[in-house]
Amino acid sequence: MTDYLLTCTLISLCILLTVKGLKNAPARLNFYILMIALACWFVPWQYFSQLPLFEGANRYTFNVAQLIPDVKALIPNAEQVATKDELQSDMVIWDLLPSLSNVFMVLVLAGFGLFLLRVGLYVKLIKNLYINSKPSPELNHINNQYPIRLTTHTEPAFATGLIKPVIWLESTMTHRKELDSVIQHEVTHLQQGDIYWTWLICFIESVFWWNPICLKLTGLAKEQLELSCDELCMQKLKGKYQLDLASLLLQEQNAKSSPNFFTPPLLNIAHSKSFNIQRIKMLNKEKTMKSKYLVMVAAAMSFSALAAAQIVDGSSDNKQPSNNTSQAPVKSEEYKQQLAQLLKSAAGAKSDTPELLNQAAQGIQDWHLNRDKLTGFEEAEIKLQSFRLLNHVYSKLEQYEDILSSYEKWYEPGSNPPYFLKNSLATAYIQLGRYELAVAELEDLSKQLEGKLHVGSADNLALAYIYLDDYDKALKTLEQVDAKDDVYGNILKYYVYDKQNNRKKMDEIKSKIPEAFAVTPALLPQSGLPGSQLLRLL
Repeated sequence: MTDYLLTCTLISLCILLTVKGLKNAPARLNFYILMIALACWFVPWQYFSQLPLFEGANRYTFNVAQLIPDVKALIPNAEQVATKDELQSDMVIWDLLPSLSNVFMVLVLAGFGLFLLRVGLYVKLIKNLYINSKPSPELNHINNQYPIRLTTHTEPAFATGLIKPVIWLESTMTHRKELDSVIQHEVTHLQQGDIYWTWLICFIESVFWWNPICLKLTGLAKEQLELSCDELCMQKLKGKYQLDLASLLLQEQNAKSSPNFFTPPLLNIAHSKSFNIQRIKMLNKEKTMKSKYLVMVAAAMSFSALAAAQIVDGSSDNKQPSNNTSQAPVKSEEYKQQLAQLLKSAAGAKSDTPELLNQAAQGIQDWHLNRDKLTGFEEAEIKLQSFRLLNHVYSKLEQYEDILSSYEKWYEPGSNPPYFLKNSLATAYIQLGRYELAVAELEDLSKQLEGKLHVGSADNLALAYIYLDDYDKALKTLEQVDAKDDVYGNILKYYVYDKQNNRKKMDEIKSKIPEAFAVTPALLPQSGLPGSQLLRLL
């Protein structure tokens, strides 16, 4: 959702600035570019990067995920590291907090309900108008294109009807000198199809009722509809329309009219007092299409298109690991050279022979000490990937103290290490029997992730609790993880149930774990080796 909101906001702000610069351009031009900005809020920008059309476009884009620390932006195969997916074990209240996408859907669905409510109010209004109105054939000489009905409604005039348009005229207007201008105004609205645009604006305004940017855009769009209508009427009636409009709009009865968000969309001549004054002033200015206006619109559209194309969501859950490679930033030659040297130094990392593993570990350490520091994202990535490879080698050698000491050397205080490496530290502490320190690392990790842990991290935390004989916390941690296929977690649950003498729960979960662990007394599984993306390159 981050890239969707950011893209739409950038496009909308660009359009708003353009409209401000086009204040002397024809109102219809401003109206159309405002509608383009509103239409952008219906475009699912977050999915565009997954289309084949956009493959290979990464060199021209930046990744929103780089603005916020994210595991998948660094590690495509992040099965064994922590991400923001699961709830913290000791903060049950987070269960009640929905995701951003869920909140968005609820707000949009509420907007659909609001639109249906406004449609219902509109239908009710039309019925009441027909009951409390009468036709006015005596006005046919002014307009014979649309029927005119006299009503007691407070507005001087307004138009309704998607299929059968009707102009509704306040009964006292028949004796006013502004009658011709008022009717011409509503006829022009209908001839331009503004009734359809008004309903479209009403729909957008309802769906995005919670979005101040959209409400600002819809408000400006409705104003531009009125201004464009005034411009056409001015061309037809000349100075008479300007005088009639000033006489009508500046009257006290019209200033009392206050807009209501729930009011059905109507094409009427009454607006806020400030806008009515603006309408009168704008009629003194000649509105003609100039080349500079077209240049400004073209520039605005180009910048908006660039903003949409530049933003790629690097944290989409729908992307498969195999696709992340094509979406990753293009690496420099220096990065590629250091990576090749690292792989050469760690040639024995896949071996099971202690001698070759020790050579690989020493090679990685020497490579790290002698290499030149890269810049930005490349430095963070190669440092992370090389440490994970070193972590894998030391784990195979069961040299867990070396993992901790290497971490202290590679990530000195103040170096801002990747937060999910706490999971690697916790695993080392568990293997060394320092369970309190493992719990401290993982609980701190959970706090940094706003109370969320990945399945693997949650399993590690539960295992540490088990070794501390805190079975209640272990079970609570495991039950908060939505991982139906997490065999390791199910084995831990089975072990906890056995310790709690809960035979019923043991029987329920027995079929979900391997037979070797479905025994009594229950057995704890061995921790798996930490993975490394670089192993497949060796």
